[in-house]
Amino acid sequence: MAASLDHKPIATTTVFTALVVLVMGLTFMPYGVRMLCYDGSGTIRGWLYVVCADAIGLVVLLSSVVAGVKTYA
Repeated sequence: MAASLDHKPIATTTVFTALVVLVMGLTFMPYGVRMLCYDGSGTIRGWLYVVCADAIGLVVLLSSVVAGVKTYA
């Protein structure tokens, strides 16, 4: 909204990417990490799973930062 108030054009792909990142980060990530990284007893399967989950979370955060910079810069 701040960009539209400043009369800055926002690309449709930027808005779509930001929405996809928000939906994935809020809906799939918590349940996906729990399903993939933990076994039936609730213990972590290994450090490789922790590193992969952190890397995926980092990609989600970085893509939301890029979308914010493109929108408000």
